Amino acid sequence: MAVRSTANHGIEIGRRALHAQQAGLNATGHNIANANTPGFSRRAVVLENTITRSQNGLGTGADVASIQRLRSSFDDAQMRVQQQVLGRWQALEKGMASIEGVFNEPVGAGAGEAGTVFNESSGLGLSGSLSRFWNAWQDLANMPESGAARAAVRQEADFLVNTMHQYDDKLSDIKNQLDQSIIDHIEEVNGILDQLADINDQIPEANFGGIEAADLKDRRDLLIDQLSNRIDVSLVEHDNGQLSVLVSGRHLLEGDNALHLEVRQSSEEGISHIQVMLPNGGGIAPIGGGQLLGFTELAYDTIPDFVDRIDQMASAIVDGVNSLHRSGYGLDGTTGVDFFDSEKLKASNIAISDAVLSNLQSIAASADGNSGDNALALSIGSLRNNSLMREGTQTIEGFHNEMLGEVGAKSREAQTMAENNRLFADQIENRRQGIQGVSLNDEASQLVLYQRAYQAAARAVSIIDDLMEVAINI
Repeated sequence: MAVRSTANHGIEIGRRALHAQQAGLNATGHNIANANTPGFSRRAVVLENTITRSQNGLGTGADVASIQRLRSSFDDAQMRVQQQVLGRWQALEKGMASIEGVFNEPVGAGAGEAGTVFNESSGLGLSGSLSRFWNAWQDLANMPESGAARAAVRQEADFLVNTMHQYDDKLSDIKNQLDQSIIDHIEEVNGILDQLADINDQIPEANFGGIEAADLKDRRDLLIDQLSNRIDVSLVEHDNGQLSVLVSGRHLLEGDNALHLEVRQSSEEGISHIQVMLPNGGGIAPIGGGQLLGFTELAYDTIPDFVDRIDQMASAIVDGVNSLHRSGYGLDGTTGVDFFDSEKLKASNIAISDAVLSNLQSIAASADGNSGDNALALSIGSLRNNSLMREGTQTIEGFHNEMLGEVGAKSREAQTMAENNRLFADQIENRRQGIQGVSLNDEASQLVLYQRAYQAAARAVSIIDDLMEVAINI
C-alpha cells in the first residue's frame, strides 16, 4: 500500500506538472498567434508550488496561480493624454495645410497672364492681382484719354474681384469640409462608445484571470486609445472590471449603457454652424482635446479670422477707390460715379459697379474734367502706398503680407507640433511595447522551456506508471 500511495503521489505531481506546462504552452502559442495584432498584451503564466501538509516533506508539485496580462497602466494613462494632444495637432496640421494651399493654388490670371497657372509664392495670387490693378491705373495716368487703358483697368479690376471671390469660396469649402469632419468624428466617437458598452456587458461574465477577459480588455484599451485621439475623455474603472467614460464630468458610458454626443446644425447668412452637444439636453459639450478640438478651432476661429481679413481688404479697396473715383471725371464728363459697388464690401461679393460695367468711358482719370488730365488716375494708382488698413497705420500690401506670414507660421507650427507629438507618442508606445509587446525570439525560447518541462513531466509519469506495474506484478 505504501508503494501504491507513493506512486499515486508521484503521478499526481506529474499530472499537475503536465497541466502547468500545458498552460504555459497555450499562453505562449496565444502570444505568438497575436504577435502582429494591434493592441495585444502579452500573456505570462505564473506558476506556484502547491502547499502540502505532508510530514515527509515531499511537495505536491506546481499549479497555475494566474495568467497575467502584461500591461503598464502608467504608460496607458500617459498615452491617452498624449493622444488627445496629438489628435489636436494632427487636425491643425491637416487643416492648415489646406488653408495654406488656398494661397498657393491657382485662383485666376491677369490680363497679361491669361490662362497662366500662378500662386502667391510666384507673386501672381491676390498680391499679383492687386499689383496689376494698381499698375493699370498708372498706365491710364500715362494715357488718360485711352479707351484701351480704361478697358485694361476694368479687366484687371474684374480679375481682382474674381480672385477675392475664389479665395472666399476656397476658404468656405475648407470650412464645410471641417464641419463634415466634425460630424464624422462624432459618429466615430459614438460608435466607439457603443463598442465599449458591449465590452462592458461581457467583462463581468468573463473569467478575470483567463484569456477571454484579457482579450476583451485588450480590445477595450485599443478603442480607448482611438477615442482619446478624437476627443478628451476621463476614465473610471470599477471593481467588476467595467469602465466608465466621461466628457467634462458627464457620463457617456456607464456599464453597458452608452450615451451619444449630438450634432446641432444651424445656418446664419448662408454660413453653416456646427455645435457638439451633450446627450439628453446637457448643453454644449466643452471639447478640450483630440481631433475634434483641432477641427473646431480651425472651423470657428482660424478660418473666420482669415475670411475677416480678406473682407477688410475688400472693404478698404472699395472705399478707397470709390472715394477718389466719385470726385473724378470720365471721358464722357460723368462724375460722382462709384467704380466698385459701394454696398458690396466683402470678399464674397465685391463687384464692379453697374455704371462702370455698362459704360467704359465713365471710368475717371481726370480730377478737373479736362480730358488730358491724369491726376485722378495717379491718385488711385498711388493708393497702393497709402495706409488704408488698421485705422490708417498699414498699407493693403503690408496687411496682406502680414496675413500670408501668419498663415505660413501657423502651418509650420502645426507641422512641427504634430511631428513632435508623434515622436512623444512613439516613445510612450515603445515603452508600452517593451512590457506588453510580443518578441518572437523570447516566445520561441519560452516554448522550448515549456516543451522540455512538459516532456520531462510526461516521462516522469511514464516511469512511475512502469514502477507501479512492476510493484503490482511482484
